[in-house]
Amino acid sequence: MNSNNPFDQFEIEHLSASSINLFIQDIPLFIVRYLAKHKSPTNPAMVRGTVIDHCIGNKTSVEEAQKEFKKIMNYEKKQGNVFDKDKADTEYNNIERYLEIGIPFYEKLGEPVSYQERVELNFDDLPVPIIGFVDMEYKDCIRDIKTTAKRPSTLLPPVQRQIAIYATALEKNRAYADYLYVTKTKAEVITLEVDDIDMRLNEVYRVASAMMNLLQDNDINSLIEQFYPNFESSWMWDASSIEQAKKLWRIK
Repeated sequence: MNSNNPFDQFEIEHLSASSINLFIQDIPLFIVRYLAKHKSPTNPAMVRGTVIDHCIGNKTSVEEAQKEFKKIMNYEKKQGNVFDKDKADTEYNNIERYLEIGIPFYEKLGEPVSYQERVELNFDDLPVPIIGFVDMEYKDCIRDIKTTAKRPSTLLPPVQRQIAIYATALEKNRAYADYLYVTKTKAEVITLEVDDIDMRLNEVYRVASAMMNLLQDNDINSLIEQFYPNFESSWMWDASSIEQAKKLWRIK
C-alpha cells in the first residue's frame, strides 16, 4: 500500500461497486456507512435476492432456498432487527415463482465457468483495489442475477458500473443483468446489457479518484462540517442509518 494512502486513516482496504455508487448518490450516507462503519440491517427483499442467487448458482432446490430464507430471517430477528411480517411472508411465498423462471433460464445458458468468483480490479494511481463477486461467468460474458417486483425498462447507471467492473476484471467484453421479474400476475426474465463498458469503467475510475482526493486532506470531523444529510433524499436512509447520522451530526 502507498504510504500516502488516504484510505488508511479510515481503515478502507478496498473499494466496491456499492461504495463507489453510494459516493455518487449520497456522500453523507457514504460517511455513515464507510467512514463511521455503520452497518445497516438487511430486509426481506434483500434476503430473497440472496437465497435465489444461491439456489441458482449452487443448483439447490426451492425447498432449500425457502429453508435458507427462514434461517437468515430468524438470525436477523435474534440480532434485534424488526421486519414487516406481511412483507417477509410475501417474499417467502414468491421464492418459488422467482425460481420457476430463473432456474430454466440459466439451465438453457449451459454450465458457467464460475459462480460467485471474487474479482479484483486495480488502477495504477489508486492505492486500493476494487473488489467484487461475479454471479455468473461464461466464456464470452458475465451475468448478474437480479430479482425485482418492479419491471426494469433500462439498465440504471449504478448497475452498469457494477457489472462493468466485473467484466473488466475478467476481461469480458459483454456484461448482462438478468432481472427475474415477479408480480402477482407476471413472471419473466428481462435481460439488459451494459451499453458501454469502457465508459462505465471510466466513471468508476473518476469517482474513485474523487473519493481519494476528498479523503486526502480530511478526517471524519471535517467531512461532517462540509456535508449535511437529507434523510428524505433517498430510500437508502433506513432508520438505523438515520439514527447514526443524527449522532454524528448532532441532530436533535
